[in-house]
Amino acid sequence: MLKYYFIYISIIISFLNSCNFKKKDNQEVNSTIKEKIKKDSTTYISIVDSSPKPSPCIWDTYFKSEGLVNIQKVDSTLQVELKYSTEDNFMQRDMYGCLDSCYLQKDVAYKLKNAQKHLKSIDSNLSLLVYDGVRPRAIQQYMWDILDMPINEKVKFVSNPKRGSLHNFGAAVDITLYNLTTQKALDMGTPYDYIGVEAWPTKERLMLENGVLNEQQINNRKLLRKVMIKAKFFNIQTEWWHFNSCYRKKAYELYSIIEGIDSTLIKKATLNK
Repeated sequence: MLKYYFIYISIIISFLNSCNFKKKDNQEVNSTIKEKIKKDSTTYISIVDSSPKPSPCIWDTYFKSEGLVNIQKVDSTLQVELKYSTEDNFMQRDMYGCLDSCYLQKDVAYKLKNAQKHLKSIDSNLSLLVYDGVRPRAIQQYMWDILDMPINEKVKFVSNPKRGSLHNFGAAVDITLYNLTTQKALDMGTPYDYIGVEAWPTKERLMLENGVLNEQQINNRKLLRKVMIKAKFFNIQTEWWHFNSCYRKKAYELYSIIEGIDSTLIKKATLNK
């Protein structure tokens, strides 16, 4: 396994003392976090610049060396849009650069293929759209450091990297539904990686009663859960997009944590671009 690498950075982010069920308040929280990250995280070293992507990407080489598989090699109909290879995420940081393929453990990738097959049997015009698969613990640590809030609140949004997230094993996916005709993701009521109770599956009934979410948004979430559960995934309480393939204890028995690539390879990736 390649050497564990991450750059530790402390960022102080102003955050509200308690969550509010009003969408306006949570939008302000997300906006505050993004502004602080944009202002204060300039020392984070990324392998990103405006040059063409190297081929092959260093991340592809690394993930393959760890025994992971490209999900589109398992099922070419799966749609992929890696949010952490763009700036369209709550950190507004591209942390993978050249990576545009999603990698998972082989058995997890085949479970995802089964979920896609079940979705197609319900509506052939829909597809699963994957936002994130394996996430090295180095990246997990950075995300953990970004969220400066009480531990009991932080763990609702980011798993403690010391314990290991299921993403760190390549045994979890962040995912949504995608309309092939309109070429747009279905409306789930909140953006991906939204920090707020509107994203919680456990709060959907309350959000519906309060008029924060509508029935179509909730039905879209229910359809996503239906096909993923059919394929033996299970969702969590605070993120409609996140699905685990197994529990953490089982992941430690079956797989190894994907730590990340070291500084030498980071520099190599940058020079090759």
